[in-house]
Amino acid sequence: MTIAHPKTYAARSGTYTSKMYRAVSHVVAGAILLSFSVGIATADPIKASDDIKAAITRNTAGQVRPDSVAPTPVSGIYEIVNGTDVFYVDATGRYAFVEGRLVDMVDRRDLTQARLEALTAIAFADLPLDLAIKTVRGNGSRRLAVFEDPACPACRSLQPTLAALDNVTIYTFTYPVVSPESIPAAVAAWCGTGGQQAGQWQAYMEGAPAPRQIEPHCEPAMERVGRIVEFGRSRGIRNTPTLVLADGRRVVGAIPGPELEEALTRTAGKASK
Repeated sequence: MTIAHPKTYAARSGTYTSKMYRAVSHVVAGAILLSFSVGIATADPIKASDDIKAAITRNTAGQVRPDSVAPTPVSGIYEIVNGTDVFYVDATGRYAFVEGRLVDMVDRRDLTQARLEALTAIAFADLPLDLAIKTVRGNGSRRLAVFEDPACPACRSLQPTLAALDNVTIYTFTYPVVSPESIPAAVAAWCGTGGQQAGQWQAYMEGAPAPRQIEPHCEPAMERVGRIVEFGRSRGIRNTPTLVLADGRRVVGAIPGPELEEALTRTAGKASK
């Protein structure tokens, strides 16, 4: 039942080191940017190079000033050298390929990330909420689902952030995929009675010793955990923690508190419209 913990794919803004990506992501919002509806490359290679340089400089509000522009073996794609950074753009100088991402420099959008979010989204209504530990704080108006494993350091580091949330309903899925030793913990949490599941699971997430084996009378709990894991695998949830927002967007990794607060409020606003 072990699933490897590879590098997350749900990258957030600010996680790229490329000078080009930083420039695209952080240009002044009020800058006047000009785009082109047709390619600016011409039969004159020197003029084409100058036009592309000017477009990139303009589209990044002067934060990137290319040192050189050169054609590539792919028609309409140009190599840009800026210091020790190398990236590629189309003939308009608007769209850039940066660290494997397609970026619209005029609209400041990571088009690859937007596509990944659409492909990996999980409609909140499709979540098996009857299999989750439900925690309501305040008015519970904002909704969040969390897939977590006590053997996951990032999951444990996320606990204070989750505990600080208010006016939220959190659906916690006991997802023991990082280590087989987490399976008895997940089963034991669900094997408890009298509403003890949340407290028991939280204790494991905070470092309490987990049982080493599954008690014979806990077969129903084991079946429940199996269903949770089956659902996660069917939706490609390979990392913990994985968070699902009310709008279906998937967030992988320990998200900072202010960023999570903003995302919860934004998605709650969308749901109310």
